[in-house]
Amino acid sequence: MTGLSDLETEHTDLRLRLSDVDLKPLFRSSLPFGEQIERVRREWTFIGRLSSTKERNDAGITAIIGVVAFLLGALSPEVLGGGRPDLVGMTTVSGAAYVQTLVSMSMWGWFVVRLWMTFPVMRVHVLTMFVCWGLMMGAQLLFHIENANFPKNMALSQLSTGSLLTIVAVFMLYMLGTAVRETRDMHVEEFHVHEDVRRMSEELEEHSLFGWGALFVAWFVLVAINAWSGAHFVAERHAERWGALTVHVLTAPLIIGTMLVVAWFPQRMLGAGATVRTKAARFADADLHGSKQHEREEFRMDCPSCGLVSEDLRHGAISVEQRCLVPGCDGWGPTGTACASCERPLPSRLTCVGCGVNTPIAEFMGSKEVW
Repeated sequence: MTGLSDLETEHTDLRLRLSDVDLKPLFRSSLPFGEQIERVRREWTFIGRLSSTKERNDAGITAIIGVVAFLLGALSPEVLGGGRPDLVGMTTVSGAAYVQTLVSMSMWGWFVVRLWMTFPVMRVHVLTMFVCWGLMMGAQLLFHIENANFPKNMALSQLSTGSLLTIVAVFMLYMLGTAVRETRDMHVEEFHVHEDVRRMSEELEEHSLFGWGALFVAWFVLVAINAWSGAHFVAERHAERWGALTVHVLTAPLIIGTMLVVAWFPQRMLGAGATVRTKAARFADADLHGSKQHEREEFRMDCPSCGLVSEDLRHGAISVEQRCLVPGCDGWGPTGTACASCERPLPSRLTCVGCGVNTPIAEFMGSKEVW
């Protein structure tokens, strides 16, 4: 497979399976974490081979936009110069720095729009990752406000608000991972069901998320390093921690590229029509729609005498509507009002076509027995 051209890969990647990837081991299974490392290698290779040329090009454009937006914000003259403590607000910065900041914000907006359009299945979750990156950056800034050398000389009193933001970010990412994993499980149960349990186990292995999970964890570690290095650089007034700035800049392209892969792979695995969410959210939505459907079925507008469902009554958008009984008029209107077509008052009683009993319309909508 490694010798195929891009065009051939595009025609074969739909049939590519994880079991088709066979690599020469670099680490013995007897070594610590050797088996896990080989598994990650194999699944990362599979992810790389699975992508098409068009997908790589689209992701490359999105990544370039994100990297440019990041560099324009991180390498601002105001940031590199350390700023002035006696000046506060955007209006106090130089004209060039102000324009550079606006361009950076515009590029970030463009980046988010491309994320939203490129990953329809994972659009909410990839934006969650983007927000968590910001939360981690905010947490590190709060840590460095009290201690410019964080984590050196760290005190528990300095960790309250920053720790809260970190916990929120970790929880959001945990729910993201849970949603992807549980959606994968339901996908296998629905689309790859087989009476042979061994075949089901094989399909679950073909849809393995071990490599994806390792990539997800690597992304979070990079985010933590990026957030710390950025806050560590700006925390020093004279802006002399160039090593921290270098780490901050170098980790950004890795974060953006990894984010795109983390968002793309579940979408490719599950298909464009999937909805990535946890089982709890799926069951809650099913119960909600099921209860509404049950209410509509229970609220049948039938004759109180013979039980025949009336065809002259229907559920409207807001209330129950009834048919106009004026000859030649096919209009409808809410009960107790006028016809929307001929504007004549609608009758308050209906004659059942089954038993011939003339009954007030209110009795057609009588309360059902509780028991």
